Amino acid sequence: MRRFEKTLVFVSGAVMDFSWLYAWTIFAMIAAGRDGFPFADAAMMFAAAAVLTGISTGRGLRVIAIGLLQATGLASAVLRTIYIMSGTTGAFFNSRWLMEFLGARHSAMDWFALVAAIFWTSAIWLGGAFFAARPKTHEKICSRFDLGLAAFFGILLIELALVVKGNPSTGDNLTGPLACVFFFFGLVAIGMTRANGAPSPGGLVSGRRRLGVVMGFISAVLLCVMSVAVFFQQPLARAAGTGYGLLKGGASSLGSIFLWFIRLLYMPRQAKMRDGPSGSSGSGAGSFFQSDNTQWVEVVSNVLAWLFGTFLGLTILVVTAVAVFYAVRWLFSRTARDHSDVKRRSLSDLARLLRGLIALLAGKARRFLGGYATAADFYRALTIWSQRSGVQPDPSETPSEFSCRLAGIFPSLKHEIESIAGAFNREFYGETTLGREEIDFIRLRWRKLKNPSSWPVRLKTRVFGTITSPG
Repeated sequence: MRRFEKTLVFVSGAVMDFSWLYAWTIFAMIAAGRDGFPFADAAMMFAAAAVLTGISTGRGLRVIAIGLLQATGLASAVLRTIYIMSGTTGAFFNSRWLMEFLGARHSAMDWFALVAAIFWTSAIWLGGAFFAARPKTHEKICSRFDLGLAAFFGILLIELALVVKGNPSTGDNLTGPLACVFFFFGLVAIGMTRANGAPSPGGLVSGRRRLGVVMGFISAVLLCVMSVAVFFQQPLARAAGTGYGLLKGGASSLGSIFLWFIRLLYMPRQAKMRDGPSGSSGSGAGSFFQSDNTQWVEVVSNVLAWLFGTFLGLTILVVTAVAVFYAVRWLFSRTARDHSDVKRRSLSDLARLLRGLIALLAGKARRFLGGYATAADFYRALTIWSQRSGVQPDPSETPSEFSCRLAGIFPSLKHEIESIAGAFNREFYGETTLGREEIDFIRLRWRKLKNPSSWPVRLKTRVFGTITSPG
C-alpha cells in the first residue's frame, strides 16, 4: 500500500470512528438537557489522543510514561469540557473560572449533564487513542464499521421509542448527516483495505464466513424458539405456573427439613426440656439451659466470624499484593520499538496468566497442606533451599556432585543433604518406588534442614560467598 493510500485509510477510519462517537455524544447531551457539544473541541480531543498515541507507539517508552502522558491529555480534555459546561467567558488557562464553577451552586440536572459530558469526553479521547494503536487491517476496519452501525441503529431505536411514547421531536438534527458521513468514509476505508488485501476464494469477505454461519444458525434457533413460544403460549404458561408451584412447595419442604436438622444439632437441650413435664422447677431449668445454649451459640458464632474474617482478610491481602506486583512490573516495562509489530495483551493472554497464577497457588497450597510425597519433591525443595542459601546449582552437575558440594559448604548438615540426594538417585535413576518409612525418614531429614538453627550459616553463605560452579 502506498503512502497516499495509507493516509487515506487512516483519515477515513478516523472519521468513521469519530462519527458514531460524536453522534452518541450529541444525543446524550441533548437527553441531559443541553444544546450539544462543540464539534471543534470534540474533533481536537480525538485528534490529540491519536497524535499522542502515534508519537509514543514504537518508541520503546515505559508503560508508566505512556500512561502519564495519556492521563495528562485526558485530564486536559476533561478540564476543557468543564470549561465549556460552565459557560464562563474568562480565559481557559486562568484557574479562576474553575474556582467559580466549583464554588457556585448547581442543580442535580447540571451535575448529571456534567457527568455525561465527562463520560463522553473520555470515550472520545480513548476512541482516538485506541484508533491510533489499532492496526488498519481489513478485519479491524470491518469490525469497527459493524460497531458504528450498531451505534447508529441504537440511536434510531431510542428515537423511535420516544416517538411512540409521545415525544415526536428530540432536537437532534446531526444524527442523519453524521450517519451519511459514517457510511461514506467507512465504505471508503473498507474498499481501500479490501483492494490492497489478499483476495479470498469464492468472493467472500475474508474472516467472515464462520461468523456468517454462526449468526445464521443463531438466527434460525431464535426464530424457531420464538415461533414455538408464540404457538404454545397458553400451555407453556400453565406448565410454568404448575412448575412454579411445585418448586415453591419443594423449597418450603427442604427449608423445614434444614431447620429441623439445625435444631437437632445445635439445640438438643432445649428440645428435651420442651418434651419434659411442666412445672416451676422444669421451667427454671429450661430457662437455664436456654440461656446456656444461647451463650454457647454466641461464642461459636463469634469464633466462626473471626476465623472467616481472618481468612478473608488474608485472601484479600495476598490478592492485592499479587495484583500490585504485576501492575508495577507492567507499568515499568518497556513497549516494543517496532511500529509494525506492537505487542498487545488480549483477553486470551490475560486468561492464560490467571490460569497460570491459579495453578501456581494451587500447587503451593497442595504442597503446604499435603507435604512432599516423593524423593523428587524433596530434591527439588533442596535445590530451592540451596538457592536461598546463596549456593546456585550447576546444570552440569549430577545430584551426587551437587550434594557433595553442598555438604562441603554446610558440614553440619552433610547427612541430611546426602540422604535426600541418595533417595532421589534411587527413585529417579534406580526406577524404584520408595516406601512410606523411607519417605518419613527423608521428611525428618528435611525438617532438620529447615531448622532455624541453620539460619546463621545460611545467611553468612548468602551474604559473603556465593558458589556458582563445583570445586
